[in-house]
Amino acid sequence: MSQVALPRLLAIALLLAVAGIAALLYLGGRGKAADTAATQHVRVAVGAAEAWFQDPYGGSGSFNRLDAAGLAQEAPAVSSHVHVTVLAHGAAYCLDDEEGSGHSAYYLGGRTADVANLGGATTRQVVLVHSTLTTAAAVCANAS
Repeated sequence: MSQVALPRLLAIALLLAVAGIAALLYLGGRGKAADTAATQHVRVAVGAAEAWFQDPYGGSGSFNRLDAAGLAQEAPAVSSHVHVTVLAHGAAYCLDDEEGSGHSAYYLGGRTADVANLGGATTRQVVLVHSTLTTAAAVCANAS
């Protein structure tokens, strides 16, 4: 190998290493942003769901008819990504938001003691789901 080729190879290797590190940082930042968006969307929706429960023109003491339109009625800022699963004949609910593969969040609220099968879900706190095998929507669907 000539003396001119070695510095060029080192320069190329250094550029590839820098590009690889930059790509990892970029992707890591996008993942954190997706996690933050999912948790914030669910937090806003929890407030809307609880307000809907109290609203005499909304749930009037039940989550039975709670849906995305009901959430938007109470809080127009609720993301359209948020899905609602009504549980225990309207006594409880599960909200989920997926912002990308491996970046979703859920909240299980209401009278969770009335839910026969929580399916391993944590109650009364926003939970991030970092898995490509299961999503927050699947956690909500497994509760019954």
